Amino acid sequence: MTARPGALGRFHRDHPEVSVRLATAASCGGSPELITALAEGRLDLAFVSIPGQGPATARLRHLTSTRLDLVVPREHPLAGRGTAAIPDLADESFIDFPTGYGNRAVTDRAFTAAGLRRHVTIEITDIAAGVDSVRNRLGLVLLPRGAVGPDDDLATLAVADADLDWPISLATPAERTPSAAARAFERLVDRHLAERS
Repeated sequence: MTARPGALGRFHRDHPEVSVRLATAASCGGSPELITALAEGRLDLAFVSIPGQGPATARLRHLTSTRLDLVVPREHPLAGRGTAAIPDLADESFIDFPTGYGNRAVTDRAFTAAGLRRHVTIEITDIAAGVDSVRNRLGLVLLPRGAVGPDDDLATLAVADADLDWPISLATPAERTPSAAARAFERLVDRHLAERS
């Protein structure tokens, strides 16, 4: 996961002497690979999504959670309902992020907990591609609540009977002391969260 450009810009203005290198989950293989990069010293900190037990090689500081909602084409039989249940989705084709992404792990865990297999036909690495894929009738997708605004072509439903909370954490290496730059960035994250609350 990446920091918002505004937060990175603010950090760069406050600390122009610090060199910032941004690696995205798409280029690294998801949160597990970001955790590996932290442990190997290639990253100082990372925004990650690790549902369940955290890794021993990183300290995770929970920042927020976002609910995943189902996005379907407007003519889909579920579109007229306010909510869906996991068993309603058993025979559907899904668009999802690759294995290793936190939101994929949340979704896979929810289907496993319900004793259901899920058929993922398309893997994407950004939300816009998921929305476009549903719009083109390639399958259904679970996306963060609010990712799809009012849309005449799509419907968004809550999934009532599943744990679809997508956790977002700030990860730092467990085996080394954070650098001064990493500590400064953590303080910026604290300020950003305080301003949003």
